[in-house]
Amino acid sequence: MNAITRVCRACGLALVLACGAAGAGAQPAAAAGGVVPADPWNPLQLNTSVDAATAGNYRRAYDEDRATTAYLYALPAFMQYRQRYQFLSYLTRIVGDRGNPLGQFMLLRQPASPKTSDVFPNVDTLYGAAFLELREQPMVLSVPEVPARYFSLALLDAYFYHFAYIGSRTTGQGAGTYLIAGPDWQGELPPGIDQLIRAPTHSMHIYQRIYFRDQNDIANVTRLQDRITLTPLARFLDPAAAARLPDPAVYLTENPLAVKDPLDVLRIANRHMTDNPPPLTDRTLVESFASLGVGPGANLPADDYGKAVLRRGAIRAGQTMTALAQAERVSRTGWLMPAVGAGQRGGPEGVALQAMHQLRYIGINVPAEAVYLTAYADSTGQALHGGRKYLVRFAAHELPPLRQDKFGFWSITLYDKRRSQFIPNGANKYAVRSADPLIFAADGSLTLQVQTEAPADPALQANWLPAPAAGEFGVMLRIYVGGDEVVAGRYEPPAVTAAP
Repeated sequence: MNAITRVCRACGLALVLACGAAGAGAQPAAAAGGVVPADPWNPLQLNTSVDAATAGNYRRAYDEDRATTAYLYALPAFMQYRQRYQFLSYLTRIVGDRGNPLGQFMLLRQPASPKTSDVFPNVDTLYGAAFLELREQPMVLSVPEVPARYFSLALLDAYFYHFAYIGSRTTGQGAGTYLIAGPDWQGELPPGIDQLIRAPTHSMHIYQRIYFRDQNDIANVTRLQDRITLTPLARFLDPAAAARLPDPAVYLTENPLAVKDPLDVLRIANRHMTDNPPPLTDRTLVESFASLGVGPGANLPADDYGKAVLRRGAIRAGQTMTALAQAERVSRTGWLMPAVGAGQRGGPEGVALQAMHQLRYIGINVPAEAVYLTAYADSTGQALHGGRKYLVRFAAHELPPLRQDKFGFWSITLYDKRRSQFIPNGANKYAVRSADPLIFAADGSLTLQVQTEAPADPALQANWLPAPAAGEFGVMLRIYVGGDEVVAGRYEPPAVTAAP
């Protein structure tokens, strides 16, 4: 039985429901060992003539519906727990005696390369990441002036939802001091703080992105990275004070990287949700599957029926996410268009879409900050393939609209289709960027050449995106701080066309 997504209009959250006995012309789900007969639809009368076995099958279908929703809701919480484990495991080894890794930035000092294992790496920004645990006390984030370049600090909660941004788009280029407090903090705002940012969960993390113009600009960016700091509130108020931070060992007692059973995913998610209760806006949804043993304070069932229902829900959740990924909106020119509500609570298909996005683009930005469009086929629908030559021609009016006052930019990056990673090339070039010395035609148009060999005209090197000699590939157009059409999902890039 195929799952469909219906929107709870009252709360703005997506509930994954299955076509069951109440659906016009629908066939109820069959339980193991039997086929459920068709049941006529009647909007105003319960069917009390079915036997106990059939009613039991109906109940199982209903429970599987709730288990599907439960898994979709819990998955981002598990992934945040997992990423925190990876982060602390690594930094605990690196930091050693230099301090508690919680509240410290892990910084990447060089752009991504073919050795980068992350999916869809970029060569636009240098990254940093920090995890905070705010139950003990707030943290103070100090940001220096960042002149004439894009930067952002994205704040995400324990469910991978963005709840605040600091940076070019939101707070500007000036220096600032921000108090990040957990949901239960009741203190007064101390002197020297420019803004209080209230985190909806005790566990949270920050992604840091700073734009670099070229390799010669890297040193400037690393100096900025070193001036972005996190300080416990007690130490901010008194540098000699002892800072009380959680022991990172508490969060390293169970390895989430070793899970091989969906019940382990749910058990770890339960633990994380208990420490980080969902917001009140999600209460009705979370209570709808609590009896299955999923949610804050819940314990997984010990009986075979309950375990089987949850495992079946996990399978159906995977099918739902696959369907959503395959059904991403395609522009008239062949580009896959991201959902307008990416990274944000609520909206059509919100819970299922959030789970799918975190599997596919973990920590995806909200559209107002950045939009990612991908193409795997040319204008005729043929897969992009190494050894062939392609063009992407932007007419003057087709260039990605940017908020220039917020230092918006764009880039097109090429990836291996299967692994979504860079393909090594002799030029060591993996993207065409709006900051490059691009060559425009007299009419203002811009033509990019996607091919294996370099252009015959050396002046067109900047317009060249090296492609592999064989194998399928894809290209991603990143637009950071795009104009209104980009944010609303109306902007469509020109098609990738086969060169004549």
